[in-house]
Amino acid sequence: MEKSTISQAMLKVSELERIYRDKMYKMMDLENIIQEYILESDGSRYDCNEVVDFNREFELIIELGEEISQIKTKISKANNENYIETKTGRLSLQGALNKIKYLRGQVNNFEHILENVKSSKERKVDAAATSVYYKVKEPNFNKKDLKKYLEDRNEEILELEIALNKANNEILIDID
Repeated sequence: MEKSTISQAMLKVSELERIYRDKMYKMMDLENIIQEYILESDGSRYDCNEVVDFNREFELIIELGEEISQIKTKISKANNENYIETKTGRLSLQGALNKIKYLRGQVNNFEHILENVKSSKERKVDAAATSVYYKVKEPNFNKKDLKKYLEDRNEEILELEIALNKANNEILIDID
């Protein structure tokens, strides 16, 4: 049995997926799997292109797919069975991944709001001899409170990422 950390297993999956994509891309290019040759009337044959050994590549692609699937399943299992301690409590690695994804989306959306909501005061006059008024636009939330909330969420994300990174580099799984 080959033992590796979760991080090493993820790197291995990444490399296997790259090889898998390359091989699949090569197979999908029909030029690589169609043999073209010239057949003379005297029976002489001249190859016009170099083709991929379809059966060999097909088997390799199937094996790579299986290996990728097995390692990913073991990583998922480890992510569900192992826990990290955070300021907010104990979370499985998968729970931490889910929370990070949710928090990042939330932070991005609220940062967008914070950056694009502007206050303005525009002087208006509807007609001559009428009184001047102002059209005022203000956010209906406290920008300082939202900034503080975002800072806290970014800090929480960083804490979770550090804890996950540490766990991924310490937890061993069997990947054979």
